[in-house]
Amino acid sequence: MKILYVLDSPYAFNNGCWFYRNRIPLRALQKKGHTVNFIALNSGRGLQQETIDFPDVAVFSRTYPIDPLMTLRAFKQAGKKVAYDTDDDLWSVNPDNPSASVSTEKQRQYEHLMAECDVVTTTTPELAKILKKFNKNVHVCPNAVDYDLFLEAPRPKLPKDILRIGYTGAASHWKDLSLIADVLLELQKKHKFEFILQGMCGQPLEVEMWQYKQVLDFGLQPEKKLFLESALSWYRKMEKVKFMHIPFYPPIMYPALLKSADLDIGIAPLNDNKFNHSKSCVKFYEYASVGAATLASDVLPYSKEVGYCCKNNVNDWVKKLEKLIVDEKFRKELAAKQAKWVKENRDIKTIVTKWEDAFDVV
Repeated sequence: MKILYVLDSPYAFNNGCWFYRNRIPLRALQKKGHTVNFIALNSGRGLQQETIDFPDVAVFSRTYPIDPLMTLRAFKQAGKKVAYDTDDDLWSVNPDNPSASVSTEKQRQYEHLMAECDVVTTTTPELAKILKKFNKNVHVCPNAVDYDLFLEAPRPKLPKDILRIGYTGAASHWKDLSLIADVLLELQKKHKFEFILQGMCGQPLEVEMWQYKQVLDFGLQPEKKLFLESALSWYRKMEKVKFMHIPFYPPIMYPALLKSADLDIGIAPLNDNKFNHSKSCVKFYEYASVGAATLASDVLPYSKEVGYCCKNNVNDWVKKLEKLIVDEKFRKELAAKQAKWVKENRDIKTIVTKWEDAFDVV
């Protein structure tokens, strides 16, 4: 089978969605003998005939800077299968998410893409239920782990003498982190540990927050007001917490970075709302892949898979996280149990068959 991913720009490789929905599946598909290629839909020019002739299936995703419908129809007219992939509930994006305005502006685009394609692929059963309103042929292809990328990553060179707790994520999660500052502050009064924040922005956190404040003070991006306020509110709380920040790295470099962080515990706080319910447990898969125990909010999607969750209040987060800090036996047993579940259920070598089934559908 020949598969062509139609990207939204030549720089899609900087995006986590590309990494999990394109990069990881394509390696597994190639290993099973399929041919995979990319094009970037970043201009209004027509496609060359050899591009239209190449694939058995053309895969579109999320949103594009220009209208992709003519391109989609060109593939269909040539007798090619067309797929559309999304990993978010685009109709319920939280107002503090930096992509909220884009999701609203592009609604007509992604609804038409779904309606006209042959198959829709997505991450979870919850999200599949929503997408079936626009296309009855929806396949769940869960986010998965490419363990080969972690095997290639260097191991930490020096033993550490202190417990490490970490959080990794993108800038859309400032509000999800708002509860954690109080939790960490309380626990640091009693226990010695390092807290590592990885991601959120691609430059030093102090610089990022200063820039957010300038934009907010001068009203330069009113559509991002809630996003900026959420970030600054969290940062003011975190100023009292001892932590280390590692900036965002390109996704392909992320497995090596996460492994080098050598976390004992990974946390996954998540607010309880409709948009978040359709997310996947990808943070859990990442933490488990490097042997860290995961503590997550007791909300979908984590409540179905993680096996160790807490209510979204300071007391329960302190209680559950403290148990992981002080009880080494419990922490290691939990980490082993979680790692086993992820390996058995979210290894791309297993999940790849779901992608094959989806792309084979007429």
